[in-house]
Amino acid sequence: MDQEIITNIRADKSYLPKSFYNKNFSAVARYIMRNNGNMEDAQDVFHESYLVLIQKIRNPDFILTSTLSTFLFAIAKNIWLKRLRDNHFFRKESFDDKHSIEFFPEASNNLTKENKVLLWLSHISNHCQKLLKAIFFYNQPIEKLMTKMGWKNKHSASNQKYKCIQQLKKAKRKVEDE
Repeated sequence: MDQEIITNIRADKSYLPKSFYNKNFSAVARYIMRNNGNMEDAQDVFHESYLVLIQKIRNPDFILTSTLSTFLFAIAKNIWLKRLRDNHFFRKESFDDKHSIEFFPEASNNLTKENKVLLWLSHISNHCQKLLKAIFFYNQPIEKLMTKMGWKNKHSASNQKYKCIQQLKKAKRKVEDE
């Protein structure tokens, strides 16, 4: 199916089969809504991603090295991360002034700082992912999280934050060693 879509796009028949559209739109919408977006954002990003996909496919040097679905999702994800970054939902500075460490050493790979952080986050527990995102991406005060998470006092909340930062540091080292 991927090759048929590519052939049609290169022949100026810019259509997507309904099944391809539905499958991929739902994946993009889920991702965006889980990451501070709504259905309107999902529609905008999906359509923008589709236009980028068409441009890429029409480039004579284009070679597909994954499935078309994976490629389209990667485009959508990058567009959404850029929007979050541009709207300051994604902090670029280090995570915590008290635990100031250099989270973003210059590496030989091409990952952006934000994508490196997302990669490291993917290697820690869901609980810590939610906590660190709430604190550092969405700037939620620790007092609000204390109530939301059911912690008894600010000390417990600070301990949780510290443990999660330690998890993230270990994940960073693990990813860099691979």
